[in-house]
Amino acid sequence: MEVSKLQAIISILVIAAFILVTGIVALAPVIGGYPPEGYTEHLKTFASLYSGIIGLIVGFYFGRARGRD
Repeated sequence: MEVSKLQAIISILVIAAFILVTGIVALAPVIGGYPPEGYTEHLKTFASLYSGIIGLIVGFYFGRARGRD
């Protein structure tokens, strides 16, 4: 497998995991009928920690212009 394909697969998996965990944390109080105050803090903390990593992955792997040397 090519390195660029492997990098793309890994970065897509990291982003998918971030979206999955964020969706679970965001929907848990809605589906379970729990008070959203505690979950809101968890969602803010999780998003603040991983948004930088996701931005780095998207910017580095997907932000490259093809055809430029």
